[in-house]
Amino acid sequence: MSDINLLLIEVVISMIASITIMLLLSQPLKTALIDLCPTEKQANFWLAYTRTMLLISPLLLVLFINSTHKGDTFSDLRSAFIAALAGLLIGLIIIGRKMYIPVDRQVSHSIKGDK
Repeated sequence: MSDINLLLIEVVISMIASITIMLLLSQPLKTALIDLCPTEKQANFWLAYTRTMLLISPLLLVLFINSTHKGDTFSDLRSAFIAALAGLLIGLIIIGRKMYIPVDRQVSHSIKGDK
C-alpha cells in the first residue's frame, strides 16, 4: 500500500471515530451547555468549539504517529486507531473537566442554599 493511501485511510479512521463521538454527545452536550451558559449563543459557541476539538486532537495524534511509526500496514492502521482514540480520550477528559467546574459550583451553591 502506498504511503499516501495509508495516510488517507488513517485520516478517515480518525474522522469516523471523531464524528461518531460527536454524534453521540451533541444533543446531551448542547442541553448541558444551554443550562450552564447565560445565553444560547454562548452555548452554541462552546458546542462548536468542542466539536472542533474533538476533530483536531485525534487527527493531530494520527498525523504525528504516522510520521514517527513505520511498520507493516496492519501495524500502521492499528497505531492510527489507537492515536485517534487517545486523541478523543484526551479531548473528552479536557471537556469533562471544564464542564464539571460550573456543575460542581451549582451543586455546591444549591447545597449551601438548602441549609
